[in-house]
Amino acid sequence: MSFTNTTLKQILLPAALLVLISLADTFAQGLFQRVPSPRRYQHEMLSNGARIADGYYRLGVENLRDPSNSNRAVEHLERAVELDESNAEYHYMLAEAYLANYQFAGIVRMPFIAPKVKNHLELAVKYSPRTVEYREALAQYYAMAPAILGGSYQRAYEQAGEIAKLDPYLGLLAHAGVYAEEGEGEKALTAYRKAMRMRPEAWQAYQRLGAHYLSLQEIDRAIEMFRRYVDAAPEHAESYHHLGRAYQQKRMYNEAIAAFQKALDKDPSITPLVFRIAQLYEFQGNVRQARDYYQRYLSMVPSGRAADDARIKVKELTR
Repeated sequence: MSFTNTTLKQILLPAALLVLISLADTFAQGLFQRVPSPRRYQHEMLSNGARIADGYYRLGVENLRDPSNSNRAVEHLERAVELDESNAEYHYMLAEAYLANYQFAGIVRMPFIAPKVKNHLELAVKYSPRTVEYREALAQYYAMAPAILGGSYQRAYEQAGEIAKLDPYLGLLAHAGVYAEEGEGEKALTAYRKAMRMRPEAWQAYQRLGAHYLSLQEIDRAIEMFRRYVDAAPEHAESYHHLGRAYQQKRMYNEAIAAFQKALDKDPSITPLVFRIAQLYEFQGNVRQARDYYQRYLSMVPSGRAADDARIKVKELTR
């Protein structure tokens, strides 16, 4: 699931616009680091039309790996949905693409993004009601969005209740997330801790509680939770990415770089982390390493907004 923790509350009002940015950020925290590989379909069993739709879907998912390519992701995934309107995964990933594209949208387009996200999440749940990740994303939207954009704590709790029917552990975490958004901090912590006792070997509670602490600027506690996330899921690139983000906020830049590099070792396709490492080296004044990582990024992603920025940086750091 990509919608685990990121941004959405603002569009028609200055305050609403900020919330949309926040929701987009929350969802985006893990989006580009853990965009799933395209779902495996039995390609030979698909009709010609479905194969074309599947092709657009795969192109869209691939472009979502880099935020600077989110425009292309939106175009491809919109086409996939047009060709196969009842495919829940297409709707879900299109909602992700809209959120990823928010930071690049012009002021005219911004107010129209949130309703599209909501619509496609609701359609994903409609066409695949037993898929927990779709309901988790919709619950998060309802909890984070202002009422003017369709937000509703009641609806968020309803989704959390449906998730609990499918998986009590994940349902508990969904309730914790809604409690946190509603300002019920103690209830949220109680639910997170109960989940950790329920499945101490599972990673999701550590990841989500860590993200919760990070949002509260309780960085040391976030680091502790993300370390436990790494222990529970050492093969997950995302676990190291979350830990690196916490280290970065703590201004522990060497540790952040090491964690991001570990994430890249687990999944070399996470190209935004190459750019992030370059930025951290540049911030530290390590010109050679910064230039090398910007060049490495360009070798992996030769086009796009971030690639243009990387070229400028390489020139500046070569002077």
